[in-house]
Amino acid sequence: MILAMLVVNPNRTVSTRQLVNAVWSDDPPKTAVEQVQTCVWRLRKSFDAVFPGRRLIETTASGYSLRLGESTVDTEEFDERVREAKSMAGSGEHDAAARRFREALDLFRGPVLAEIGSPLVRAVAAKWEERRLVVHEECLESELASGRHSEVVDELTALVNEHPLREVLRGQLMLAPYRCGRQADALGVFREGRDIMIWQLGIEPGQRLQELHGAILKARVGPAAVTSARPVPAQLPADLPDFVERPEYTSTIQRWMTAEDGRGAPRVCGLLGRCGAGKSALAIHVAHRIRDRYPDGQLYADLGAGAPRAGETHAVLRGFLRALGEPDSRIPRSEQECLALFRTIVADRRVLVVLDDVADSAQARTLSPTGPDTGLLVTSGRALADLPGTNPVTVDPLSEEQALELLSRITGRQRVRTDPGAARRIVVAAGLLPLAIRAVGARLVARPHVALADAARRIEISRSLLDEFAHGELDVRTRLGRYAHRLPPVARDVWFAQGLCAAEDATADFAAFVCDIPVPEAQRWLDYLADRHLVEVVGVDETGDLRYRMDTIVGAWVREAAREEMSAAARTRALERSAQYPVGGTRCE
Repeated sequence: MILAMLVVNPNRTVSTRQLVNAVWSDDPPKTAVEQVQTCVWRLRKSFDAVFPGRRLIETTASGYSLRLGESTVDTEEFDERVREAKSMAGSGEHDAAARRFREALDLFRGPVLAEIGSPLVRAVAAKWEERRLVVHEECLESELASGRHSEVVDELTALVNEHPLREVLRGQLMLAPYRCGRQADALGVFREGRDIMIWQLGIEPGQRLQELHGAILKARVGPAAVTSARPVPAQLPADLPDFVERPEYTSTIQRWMTAEDGRGAPRVCGLLGRCGAGKSALAIHVAHRIRDRYPDGQLYADLGAGAPRAGETHAVLRGFLRALGEPDSRIPRSEQECLALFRTIVADRRVLVVLDDVADSAQARTLSPTGPDTGLLVTSGRALADLPGTNPVTVDPLSEEQALELLSRITGRQRVRTDPGAARRIVVAAGLLPLAIRAVGARLVARPHVALADAARRIEISRSLLDEFAHGELDVRTRLGRYAHRLPPVARDVWFAQGLCAAEDATADFAAFVCDIPVPEAQRWLDYLADRHLVEVVGVDETGDLRYRMDTIVGAWVREAAREEMSAAARTRALERSAQYPVGGTRCE
């Protein structure tokens, strides 16, 4: 069971919790985790006997990963052959495409993991059965396109009998005998399918099947007619297995993204907030939950939080078009033509587009679908008030309870239960930010001998706080750097001045004095930083001025960056001017 879960998720982490659920479902014994660890140990011993010196099973922050090379697992070989077949079909090489599709299908030697009864494993097997059927439909389409109508009739008849509600197969079974001169048989296939759908589902056949029926009645089906389903992209990254539910956001986002409001416009939701608050994880989690509302596909692009690079949007559009079934030969060269084709294709489809870490509204607007049944889910570090139709959601850090739950899921509940006080000190020091908690949690998993109390003490006395919140790709310093390095020079000066000199919070008057710029300009740049969640407005002082503050982790990054990027003379000048500030002064570091 455990090996099966690792094999169907090659090179990806399978959490201990998932493994426990796969083996025992909802009734695990108290020793479930220990039994999983023992089983993994035995698997490693078995692998070592066959592959000495290769550590195939790696321990990760939240579970285990089976590290395999390319073409080691037949599912990866299947995917590669299907990609090649689709490329051939897109270029009009239907005979070659059909042969490659058949090679891919021949890799199935029966139902996937049929001997394993775990509900979790059966769910994975069901997904692969659906994938096999879709590829089988694509294969038959290529064979029909190459003129092999009579050869596929028997195969299609058997498939339609086995899956009577699959309209793609039924349409193909209508087309094959029609092209063999058997119009009556083709119409009979439609009538039989219509009777089944009305009896079982209470609905008429879909529009494409009815259009094909009408064309056959009028004997107007040309040789290039196709009936198979349009490609349905499913580009969403995997949902995090240890994701902590955030009902204060998910219900609102789901309601907006699934509303039948009759506006004739796409549903748009922007998840906004500071770096590391969990916007991306939340967006992907919700996107998986609303997939059924967007059955024609889900498109995803990680835009990296940086300023848009030349050609980046064009490259994303080309990728979307390929995922929607457009061959390279039909994808326009110019970005504007790609955009027009993209909007045309999705205009009548129920497609969800998820754009992660967009730089600004212009970038999101360019990649937005426009159809009335489409959805756009965006994450960004800055306000997107100028993105038309946006329903904004500001994602704050976790509550303390949620933060402790996340740490428990990563490090193990027993470890947190043993010292809940130290666990609380750790999540508070992490600013209750999911990214920082994941990083420190991964460090603790990698160092099982370190007590939580020792880890908390180390964070609290560290002279380089950001080092404590970095582990592999989980690196707060790197993520903040992406946001900071695209700031205009004056904005960076104002930000550095506050981070270097302000102990608690500061006003535009203080920033203007330290940076030697007019107060209105300082106010404008502080508002600019607040829009990007790099500082936050914390209130109004007795003179009516807004006061701005940066959290502990952001402050640590700014002070570190200021020491590296500002000259010694510039730092000294900022500190001296801060000390000379006439209204009480402000302590500097």
